[in-house]
Amino acid sequence: MRTWGTRFPKANLTGRLVNLGTYYALAALATIPLNRPDVIIAETDPPLLGALAALLKRRWRCRLVYSVQDLYPDIAIANGRLRSRVLLDVLQRGNRIAFENADLIVALGQDMAERIVAKGVASAKVAVMPVWADCGAIQPLVSNPFRAQFGGKFVVMYSGNLGFSQQLESVLDAAEQMRDDPRVLFVLIGEGACKEQLVARAAKRGPGNVMFLPYQPKESLGESLSAANLHLIPLAPGTAGCIVPSKVYAILAAGRPFVAMMEQHAEVARLAREHNVGFVVNPGDAAGLAGSIRQALAHPELLHQMGSRSRRLALERFDRTKVTREFGNMLTNVALMAD
Repeated sequence: MRTWGTRFPKANLTGRLVNLGTYYALAALATIPLNRPDVIIAETDPPLLGALAALLKRRWRCRLVYSVQDLYPDIAIANGRLRSRVLLDVLQRGNRIAFENADLIVALGQDMAERIVAKGVASAKVAVMPVWADCGAIQPLVSNPFRAQFGGKFVVMYSGNLGFSQQLESVLDAAEQMRDDPRVLFVLIGEGACKEQLVARAAKRGPGNVMFLPYQPKESLGESLSAANLHLIPLAPGTAGCIVPSKVYAILAAGRPFVAMMEQHAEVARLAREHNVGFVVNPGDAAGLAGSIRQALAHPELLHQMGSRSRRLALERFDRTKVTREFGNMLTNVALMAD
């Protein structure tokens, strides 16, 4: 069942709040004729959805699973996009209501689980369940028409939201540091709040080794991800555990290594180190990123081995069939919990 909602521009805070308000109100109304479910699943996007789910749990006297995709208000504080103490307090209170009423809280990574437990939530209520990748739809490709447009360059790719949490300015800094190496091309694929200023900066400074492309069709995701020699997964300082970049699992499925530009304890950085599928540099460290790219260029066999391990890890741990089966088993266990 889908509910209607207003679509005012998100850049305007008032419009964003109206959009959220109409969605919450209409979503609540849509539940009135519904029969009692065994389990309610609520995600954190949009914020405060968990608080609505907590009210429905009390009404229906059923179980509640709270799936944390973005941790609020932590992410809003970390990326500096929300400074209103009133709104931050509303987010904090809403999230607390959801945590207190949930029978199980699902985090995307260990770093996120640790942040949730640090808020006073019992560790027994928190489970880690990663995002899955469809390893059948996304596979390493040897013959790839999408890559032809890059002219045989060593492609360093970022694919995803060009937003505030990614700190992509440091990627452009690295591109400037490597402007004299004709082998390397930085490709940024996606849209987002920061795209316009990133494009303007690249055009103004003119390193000549940066290309921007729009989001690619979902059915072409395997081609676009496989076109990279090395992927970038940057996060701004302080955001580790607030979000876990889900793009990493599709990158693994495509059999490509990556550079995790984030804090050392972040989930994706841990994956890179423990499974040797990528490099790790500190957030915003443009020189460190440039160094990792030069290391990858100098050791193509190392990069190939990382890619092979990436694909194997995706098949063993993060394939859609495996993760959805585990999620289904988890829901069954919650539904059968004793009172």
